[in-house]
Amino acid sequence: MAIVIQMKDWQVTGVSLLLILLPVLPALADNFYAFVGASVVGFAIVLYLFATYKPWVDQTNATVSLFFSGIFSFGLALGVFFTLPLHPKLYGAVSLVESIPFFISLYFATKDLWGKIFKKEVLYLADGYLAFALTILIGAIIGRFLHNFYELITLYSGFLIMGFILMLYFRK
Repeated sequence: MAIVIQMKDWQVTGVSLLLILLPVLPALADNFYAFVGASVVGFAIVLYLFATYKPWVDQTNATVSLFFSGIFSFGLALGVFFTLPLHPKLYGAVSLVESIPFFISLYFATKDLWGKIFKKEVLYLADGYLAFALTILIGAIIGRFLHNFYELITLYSGFLIMGFILMLYFRK
């Protein structure tokens, strides 16, 4: 049985603005401790809404939970964006941890699609080019965390070779 709590439009708007502004304002002021404090308050609000709507119950609750946790994650990302030139790693770590309800809600909101997306036939799309592109993307993401030129050359050439092999394998 689904729990659906009706909120009025002005309540949804107010909570949404609050969830965006809580992490953004301290980030604009470049005060990390205020960012942590305000984002913990926003995180508590999101956890309350997450526990109230229980995204694992049905699709409607998952969508509502995804909306509120997504709005808060957007505010966190915007806060990290505003501190990019200064010192984004601390802000990013806090934002990543506090975005966990968003990822859980995203999973429950899209769990019907996962079985359709991750089939072997998808890799045959575009005559194996999708498998090639996914392999290159994975290598690029891994390479983003490396800083040594020789490690990067080895990593990129290896993923490029693996991508070509996968493209040839999935070619029809």
